[in-house]
Amino acid sequence: MNHSLPASLSFLRPELPSHWVGLGVIQLPKRNFFQSIGDFFAEKSGNKRISFVVVHEDSLKTLHFKGSSLIASEFIDIHNLDHFYFSEGNTSDGLVSLFNCEASLVVSKNKKGDLKLKDYFLKIMPALLGENAEPIRKIEDIQWAQESKKNIAEVLKHWPEHIKARKDKEEAEEKARLVQEAHID
Repeated sequence: MNHSLPASLSFLRPELPSHWVGLGVIQLPKRNFFQSIGDFFAEKSGNKRISFVVVHEDSLKTLHFKGSSLIASEFIDIHNLDHFYFSEGNTSDGLVSLFNCEASLVVSKNKKGDLKLKDYFLKIMPALLGENAEPIRKIEDIQWAQESKKNIAEVLKHWPEHIKARKDKEEAEEKARLVQEAHID
């Protein structure tokens, strides 16, 4: 991905990891997409909230803003995921194209091998809103957002198979370790 950001998104630059491949807008936690956008535009509430996701080959970083101030961020590494589901779709009214992502992050593992998981549900849309949530109107910025969306899809659609391959490898290593221990006894 071209690592130059449109000027309207330049406030994100300090939060971007190196070698990122795509940037999208996500809905706010516990809000749907239109409520999220409404929160940003809501002059009366003063919320002015918007959230982004930055995609790297093997991680996601969510960025939650109130105005231009970062209020929270979270890092999700593919190596710590138990599962990941990716699909393409549209909002319920069919107007906005988006990606649906479901992930379970392994928080801890006990001695019995039971996992404690944290679930994530992300709806990723093209980054067509810029600073102060003004709709991006320049053709170059719209093309940039669409290219970013394409890059996100190209990376995330392969995550389920990468996770399965990693889990299969870990399972095979565990079996080999158990066989080795049985031969030592």
